[in-house]
Amino acid sequence: MDQYQPYIHYLEIGELYLKVGEFERAVESFKKLTEIPEFAALGWVKLANAEFQLNHRKTAKQFYQKAVELDSKNYVIYYNFANFLIDIQEYEEAINYYQKALQIEPNLALAYYNMGVAFCKLERFDESIDSYLKSLKMNPDDYSCHRDLGIIYYEVKRYKDAITHFQRAIELNPKESKCYEYMAQCFVTTGQENIALSLYKKALSLNLEDPVLYYRIGDLYLSQGNAENAIKFFDEALSFNAVDALFIYKRACSYADLGKEEEAIKELSVAIQFNEAIKEIASMDKCFEKFKDNERFQNLIGNFK
Repeated sequence: MDQYQPYIHYLEIGELYLKVGEFERAVESFKKLTEIPEFAALGWVKLANAEFQLNHRKTAKQFYQKAVELDSKNYVIYYNFANFLIDIQEYEEAINYYQKALQIEPNLALAYYNMGVAFCKLERFDESIDSYLKSLKMNPDDYSCHRDLGIIYYEVKRYKDAITHFQRAIELNPKESKCYEYMAQCFVTTGQENIALSLYKKALSLNLEDPVLYYRIGDLYLSQGNAENAIKFFDEALSFNAVDALFIYKRACSYADLGKEEEAIKELSVAIQFNEAIKEIASMDKCFEKFKDNERFQNLIGNFK
């Protein structure tokens, strides 16, 4: 054991350099580990991590490959290599190495979870769902897995399944706003707007600094014909981002619904200044149908009238 003590020292020093951001010095320490077979694979992994921190992605990948060659039975190396490949957005290859890790250690729930992430990035949703479900079978109380699975079910329009997983995620982590928000969107899509509104407000109570939540609540009030409340929430959204064309446009719609023509035209003009695409949206929006004979409105939307 004594003959390995200097190399253990190099490992500890390298880890310390990594923690304080001295990545080039970490590289020098970890290089020493590659000099003896007992530490070589670990050394290449540590070198890969340090090179990645230096943004030397190609070199980092080569070092991971060296580690795999030296210890092809080590599932941890495959798993960490796959995580690295996720970080550099090489999702197909990442899936391949997660599968290699799982061949050695079939009960590695995180490998299934991360493989689900990779499949999702590739828009291979059925395979992503399958991977997440396998992860949950091993780790049924994984908040992130329930949340991400809910999001995929939402994206593929399986709203009932999405709600089930968002509810479980909320049970596991009731202080996170995102699941309330997504669950609200499920209920909006299925026409249950009052439930959606209460969920959006719960999400907002947990994240008062999110302008999108103010916007979503305002938009829901607008769709329900409650333009006065809608304006209050659009005002809040605009207090975070005063130049967001969509927020301004929706406030224009609210004024139009209230019959406040002057305010509506003024807001619409500002929205168009920030984004010309608003012209086409306004030309097709029911809230502006009553303005079809208004000269100022027609001048604003131009060719889209």
